Amino acid sequence: MKFSEQEIKSVWDEVARLIGDSVMQLRHRGEELTVESLSRQLAQHQATCHDVEQRIMIAAAINMLKDGK
Repeated sequence: MKFSEQEIKSVWDEVARLIGDSVMQLRHRGEELTVESLSRQLAQHQATCHDVEQRIMIAAAINMLKDGK
């Protein structure tokens, strides 16, 4: 299965947006900003999310953070 550059870009844009939202939430609460805290924040969001596509995007964001990319 091949994806176009535009399809890939939109996925990474959404992943970046999810990470950015988590950063803003952590900062707003005055919490330490680390890979672990971001991953935990995203996992909490994923646990409450009912949209399968959104859950997949959140999982991609968590994996990206943990892989250091």
